[in-house]
Amino acid sequence: MPLGAGVAYQYALLDADSVAAAEVRCRPLERTVIAEIARANPAPAGVARLATLVGLTR
Repeated sequence: MPLGAGVAYQYALLDADSVAAAEVRCRPLERTVIAEIARANPAPAGVARLATLVGLTR
């Protein structure tokens, strides 16, 4: 992920989830992106919530 692109990915991911949650939450590529962004320290609140909903975190 290019430097600074994480913020853009985060907002795009959260926007997509608000429009088509099932599409975002079940596709392997999106789950990988959610996991990568959620591993950031600290994880952005919206992505951390999404990672929990998808079952990627406890």
